[in-house]
Amino acid sequence: MGITLKPLIDEPAMVVENEFKTLVIADLHLGIEAELREKGINIGSQTEKLLERAITCVKAVEPDVILLLGDVKHAVPKISWMDRKEVPLFLAELAEYAPVYVVKGNHDGHLNRLLPKATESEPECKPKHEICIKSTRGFVFDGVGYTHGHSWPLQDLFSAKYVLIGHNHPRIKLASSQSRYRSTRSVWIRARCDYDAVKEHYPELRKSGWEDPWVIIMPAFNEICGGITFNAPTKRLLGPIASKLLRLEDMEVYLLDGTYIGKAGELE
Repeated sequence: MGITLKPLIDEPAMVVENEFKTLVIADLHLGIEAELREKGINIGSQTEKLLERAITCVKAVEPDVILLLGDVKHAVPKISWMDRKEVPLFLAELAEYAPVYVVKGNHDGHLNRLLPKATESEPECKPKHEICIKSTRGFVFDGVGYTHGHSWPLQDLFSAKYVLIGHNHPRIKLASSQSRYRSTRSVWIRARCDYDAVKEHYPELRKSGWEDPWVIIMPAFNEICGGITFNAPTKRLLGPIASKLLRLEDMEVYLLDGTYIGKAGELE
């Protein structure tokens, strides 16, 4: 049957099916509310709401694996008090349903110290399924490459048919013809790599091992963490894959409801 990718309608989550069914979520940024409060923006903890949404997605999909594509937590470089309380709980709750793989993002320093574990006072904290932390350079799982997107990934990812990344939190700005009414929407971005640019950084890559993968830039699961407006003329994409390897003129833009709205370069 081959690999199939199906975004969940109206949710920033992807279902990848091959031998396994994998639910992919990127950029949770748990605990971002603490940083916002320091800037005078008072927002209560969103972790419970994010967990409810994530579990709703899990129940709808019934995946074999749950994959978190980086930036599970927000505070850097420290571990905040919110991290110590909320990250282990979040991971443990997801691990009740399926094994959880986490590709570390640039906000995930010391994430290994936040894995849930049972104690004498809280024996229920032991997760039902494994929680496995993967390198920032990403990994290939079930024929698909996964990396957060802030660092150069393993060369192996470019031998996959698809590479999923996060980090940019892609959005577009929509406006009426008179520009009186504007809104910003989270979107999916789909693009191809420039082989010559990839080859320049990975000189050992051979055409025989090159799959010309589709790169999918995932929208952030946490709606309050902002992002890059891909149809802004001054956009500056983040990370080496998005900024150095993708053919920018071919970037396709899809709304969360699945609507294809055109190429990013034509929407400016």
